This record gives sequence, structure tokens and C-alpha cells, in this order.
Amino acid sequence: MRMHTFGRTAAASGTALVMALGSVSAASAAERPERAAPIHHYVFTKRHQSFAYHDSVGSFHAQVRLTGPHSRRYPMPWVFRITSAKLRSIARGNAVCTATGLNGRYHDRHVVPVGYYWHSTVAPHRARKVYTLSGTCTFAVQVGGRPGRAFVGFSFHYAVNPSSRGAAPASTGPAVTTSVHIRH
Repeated sequence: MRMHTFGRTAAASGTALVMALGSVSAASAAERPERAAPIHHYVFTKRHQSFAYHDSVGSFHAQVRLTGPHSRRYPMPWVFRITSAKLRSIARGNAVCTATGLNGRYHDRHVVPVGYYWHSTVAPHRARKVYTLSGTCTFAVQVGGRPGRAFVGFSFHYAVNPSSRGAAPASTGPAVTTSVHIRH
């Protein structure tokens, strides 16, 4: 897990993270326009009905049933868990976790212990349309004797293609990104 410090805010990055500033200062990076990186997405197909991802921040799993009797609404059960021992050790209390998706039509909010398997189901989906499911958990932390607040998030880009019989899911890069920001 890389740590970046910007004044009174620290950000620890997972994979392809929100803060891709490296050694550039936050002020100078804000002055330059960023190039939009291509958004890679995972495609659920009959041969690939589940997705799993794990990094130093947490784990994310999702699935869409496309064989046998299944709903044409293509519900997607998903689960996210903060697995970082460092984050769990500095947590002071429960996390308030909120998720959005389906272009604003899906909302989920739970208050859960840090490290809990936060789960829900997103539906309905249209075939071959690319969606984004985003979630953030916020919780109080104690770092080096100083109180603060942690913001742990994920973003999953995906599509459902029930007619594809391809051998591999159509993804050319990471479909999930995670982020951690700690404010003192």
C-alpha cells in the first residue's frame, strides 16, 4: 500500500487509484488538466458469471446468473470487505457504507463493523450496457494518537451480455479500483 501525504490529508492507494499524483504536489497537479484514462469493464457472460478482485485494501465479488432459469432483470449480488489489517487496526467504531449504481437509480446504505462483508443486490440491468457500481465506507480512525476519518471506496465497471458464448470475459484492464483517504 503506497502512502501519499498532502498537507493534513493522507491517501493510501490500492490499484489504479484516484490519486495518481506520485511525487507531484497536489497544487501543481490540480493546475494541469488530466487525461481521461480508458475505463475498462468486466462483461458477465454465460461462461463467466462471477467476478472476484482482491488487493491490499479489500476484496470485491459479484455475480450474475445467466444459465438455467434466471431473471431477465439480471440481478447482480455483490459483496465488498475491507481486508486491510492496518485499516482495521486503526478503526474506531462502525463504518457508514453507501453505494450507488444504475445511473443513480440504485442506492444502498448500511452501518457495519469495519471488515464486515457488506453486501447487496443491484437490478435491473439491460444487456450489453456498461454500468458502474461505486461504494464508500467512512469511519473514525486513530493514527499515531491523532483522531481522523477514513474514506475507503471501490468502483466496479461492468456489463451483462447473456448472448455471448465467448471463452473469456471482455476486459482489457482493471474493472475495479479501490481508494483510501485518511483525514486528520
